[in-house]
Amino acid sequence: MKRDSIIFDLDGTLWNASQTVVRAFNDSIQEVGFDIRITSQTVRDFSGMKMDDIFSQHFSFVPKDKLKEFEAIYAEKESRYLKESGGELFPKVRETLEKLSENYRLFIVSNCMKGYIENFIGFFSFENLFEDFECFGNAGLPKDKNIKLIVERNNLQNPVYVGDTIWDKESSEKAGVDFIYAVYGFGKIENPKIKIQSFEELLSIKF
Repeated sequence: MKRDSIIFDLDGTLWNASQTVVRAFNDSIQEVGFDIRITSQTVRDFSGMKMDDIFSQHFSFVPKDKLKEFEAIYAEKESRYLKESGGELFPKVRETLEKLSENYRLFIVSNCMKGYIENFIGFFSFENLFEDFECFGNAGLPKDKNIKLIVERNNLQNPVYVGDTIWDKESSEKAGVDFIYAVYGFGKIENPKIKIQSFEELLSIKF
């Protein structure tokens, strides 16, 4: 069956916003009273995880009675900083997306907070490229269920998911969607069936 659509992960696949995100995290940590800082590498390492797992596993130094406050402060700062500073697109993302949109329907599914994908799309004026998107922050659903949601509500017949982490691969498999590994991203996957060394390579590979 002819490939009709491409669903993209966001962080590590379309852009790198770790500099902006780490500033939001560190300013939030300081605001709740801790003199602890994380690095951009730490952000890249946990990229792709569900947000509740990130907060529980990587910010366990925040007491449980302050965790909700910390999450709320971070959510506000993340959204505001992304609107101001955005992130950095990987090479040839804009040009490649524009060419892909001529033959495929394009979508985004990410494990991010509510509003994160909207900020990405708005920062680069990508409104006309992506038909729909879904994220963990909307209903607290795992990535495989959000991929299924996109497939079902858009009546996709033969989609492929492009991502950079083992969580992306596992979620694609659970959702019954073929997977393409973005080698240039943040994660490491052993022996993927299909991989791209650069985003632009999507224009030349056989789906």
